[in-house]
Amino acid sequence: MRLELREVSKRYGKVSAVDRLSFQVPEGKTFALLGPSGCGKTTTLRLIAGLAVPDSGNVLFDDVDVTPVRPASRDVGMVFQNLALFPNLTVRENVAFPLEARHTVSSRVDSRTSEVIAMLELVGLQNRYPHQLSGGQQQRVAIARAISADVKLLLFDEPLASLDPGLKTEISEVIRGVQKRLGITTVYVTHDQTEAVLTSDLLGIMLEGRLEAIGETRKIYESPPTERSARFLGATNSIRCTVDETLEKHIVVRVLERSLRVPRPKWWESHRSTARLLFRPEMASIVEPDAGVVTGKLDSVMFGGERTVSRVRTDQGEIECRADPSSLFEALSHCIGSRVGVQVANDNLIVF
Repeated sequence: MRLELREVSKRYGKVSAVDRLSFQVPEGKTFALLGPSGCGKTTTLRLIAGLAVPDSGNVLFDDVDVTPVRPASRDVGMVFQNLALFPNLTVRENVAFPLEARHTVSSRVDSRTSEVIAMLELVGLQNRYPHQLSGGQQQRVAIARAISADVKLLLFDEPLASLDPGLKTEISEVIRGVQKRLGITTVYVTHDQTEAVLTSDLLGIMLEGRLEAIGETRKIYESPPTERSARFLGATNSIRCTVDETLEKHIVVRVLERSLRVPRPKWWESHRSTARLLFRPEMASIVEPDAGVVTGKLDSVMFGGERTVSRVRTDQGEIECRADPSSLFEALSHCIGSRVGVQVANDNLIVF
């Protein structure tokens, strides 16, 4: 099923939760809506599900306006942030509930419930109650219940918010696997950049009730169209530069006395004379001063597990580096207070 929102707005009193929001999700694709708390993500999901009514605009399923259609008739499955499993029902009863609510024949309820339980690797847990399950198992039950009734649209509202990082990755893979296997059009709402990238084909960055950026996930991640979207995707380091030349696919910029060729965004204005280069901490490493894109004083070095986390104070502000492996922690620790360079591959520099 193809999903489309056309100029959808929703206000709560004087607060504009969603402001003229428009986007399309092609059939069988997963669209991740990424943004900070309070930006309108959950409201958007509720408008799609029919749990909230827009003040203006339309929600369409396969070009059919479903804005006035009640939630029970929208053929939508939803996984809530708190999961909302029925505590008095077993795993099997939770999964079967949507089918029974639709008055599905008992033979189909049994076969479909068994099929979905097997798909989510819940075999052996059918007779347990939610409180007898781990957090990851509860997530699997919530997903199984959401898809059991052969829905055409699947919605996720921050489903992994309460899980530890390792389990988040595992359940993200489960969600992606189920979506790919069944080919269900999916909207996934989250404030976590890693979740959004892992689970989606398309990515939208939502800020203050509006879409700041939208497109294929990899393209948005590698070349965000606005500085705000780049910063939200983790490009928190920034340095000023002078634009020397604008080419077809690159821009030649100068930082201090060093000339760099960086990828040219499609929207770049050729007459620009100054710019800012943004880059992610995980792309930056510590090098000798003469080899760096920018130089400064090494302020601190911290052990960060697989990577060493370093902070360099430059005349353009503090820069965080996370590309160096943990094996360099001791060596870099002895350099605190020294002048160092920060190195970033040209292709990892985002120009604005």
